[in-house]
Amino acid sequence: MAQEAGLAALAITDHDTLDGAKQALIEGIPPELSFLTGVEVSAAPPAGFSITGSLHILGYGIDLEDPELNLALKTLQDARRRRNPQILERLRSLGMTIKDEDLVRTSGNGQVGRPHIAREMVRSGYAASIDDAFDRFLDFGKPAYVDKYRIPFQEAIERILAAGGVPVLAHPFLSRSLDQEGLRRLVAHLVGAGLGGIEVYYPGHSPVQVEQALLLAEENRLLITGGTDFHGDITPEIKIGVGRGQMFVPFSVYESLVAALFRHRTSSFGGPAPEDLESRLGYRFADRRLLDESLNHSSYIHEHAELKMNNNERLEFLGDAVLNLVAGHLLMTRFSDVPEGDLSRMRATLVNESQVARLARRFDLGKFIRLGRGEALSGGEQKRSILADAYEALIAAVYLDGGYSEAFRILKAHLDPILEDMAAPASDFDYKSRLQEAVQGTYGEVPAYRLVAENGPDHDKVFTVEVCVAERCEQGTGKSKKMAEQDAARKALKSIVPRREPEG
Repeated sequence: MAQEAGLAALAITDHDTLDGAKQALIEGIPPELSFLTGVEVSAAPPAGFSITGSLHILGYGIDLEDPELNLALKTLQDARRRRNPQILERLRSLGMTIKDEDLVRTSGNGQVGRPHIAREMVRSGYAASIDDAFDRFLDFGKPAYVDKYRIPFQEAIERILAAGGVPVLAHPFLSRSLDQEGLRRLVAHLVGAGLGGIEVYYPGHSPVQVEQALLLAEENRLLITGGTDFHGDITPEIKIGVGRGQMFVPFSVYESLVAALFRHRTSSFGGPAPEDLESRLGYRFADRRLLDESLNHSSYIHEHAELKMNNNERLEFLGDAVLNLVAGHLLMTRFSDVPEGDLSRMRATLVNESQVARLARRFDLGKFIRLGRGEALSGGEQKRSILADAYEALIAAVYLDGGYSEAFRILKAHLDPILEDMAAPASDFDYKSRLQEAVQGTYGEVPAYRLVAENGPDHDKVFTVEVCVAERCEQGTGKSKKMAEQDAARKALKSIVPRREPEG
């Protein structure tokens, strides 16, 4: 979609969740599109400022696996989940019934918020539009409004900074309770807490407000950012990249953000701690020099010849061979009756560049790769080829440091979820399709899935997914979201869908 719209750069900054950015990296970012991770945090405003509702703090270039940031966001997600039933109860008292399963469907199995409730109100005929639903029922002070917990603004900024990101004040003019002087004082206060940027370009900003925001950025030496606040079908009048049709965010905005992130990372003792990568990988190196070499992109070594270090290209060569060997080993063991030609095709699927880059993204390898300035500014840490090469170099480093058994152990953990999907015959294993067919025939609806939990270390996670049918739910687990969904569907087929008695 972003490519079709002609965008050169994209950031996903969902409200209080990292799921969108994580999924984008798992699916793969096209090489022509520059990408930044992000989030929009609901924060409590500072004392002394008359702001109703949340202060929204954007975080750009964050580490998606940062434990403290994820914990803070989980607290906000839990607060949102507790709030939704209260809103629905207030709507019921006003004569409007919205079902939970409809909200899950509307949200695409993602996080449910007031915009999804508003959309269902429109679909059910309770409101003329999403704006109408907010204006009459869901906004602050309206009959169905329920307040929610927000983390303190200072904590939001600190969590973003600690996760390696740039904290930015979102849509500063959206709060109508602040005049120009009040906004100036607020921005100065947030700068003192570590704010790094201000959102200048936004669909709701008038030309005058854009000029005022530019002035605030200049006065406080803040980065300038912009975004269309695209929410898909929830706000159909807002189009990705252009807002309501006339909005334009210069590419220089992205370049300035990446440059700031590069300065931040290179000034922080050479970047993220190698111990963090070892923890994510599930392996501790005896010879840390091998780990260091596996992370050195050729562009970094070219710019830092004085370090007299090797780039990771020779390790990549070896790692490619190790990866192919382990992939072949696993395929031979699991698929004992499959002929050689099919095994070769299956191995090519396992070890192609796109698939290897996805494996690297699962533990955020990109943030650890040392890049030259040019590659860093062009979003090199998210480029498929750079990620795949670094992953293979890292596997080679493990092989040289710990031997074949350790390389095999790590690769098996990474490749097993993919092999599980390969091993599942569609006729027997595709419980999701069977459940959907049965549910549509019995209840006239579609099963609704949502991710409930992710447990375990990054290299060995277990996912829990819930599926709901006719207000009854079952949970399933698996090494991937797809496997957890299949497990939940399997259980639902047994417990929710009624068995048909034989005729006669």
